[in-house]
Amino acid sequence: MKGELPVVGGRVPHLIFDKLQILCQETGQSQSDVLREALALYLNINTPESAQSLDKRVATLERKVNKLVQLV
Repeated sequence: MKGELPVVGGRVPHLIFDKLQILCQETGQSQSDVLREALALYLNINTPESAQSLDKRVATLERKVNKLVQLV
């Protein structure tokens, strides 16, 4: 089926799962997004998606910093 991504599954320790959940909550990314990006980095594969993800995360951090600056 063209366009559908293959599914990969695996078990991880609770510590890794908990940290993944926190990261997803903080960044708004899905578990699949985080895992795809992590695997691409681990395998030294640069993808357009990882660059877009980084841009989104930086923009989110900049918004949060601006809100904090306004509070101070």
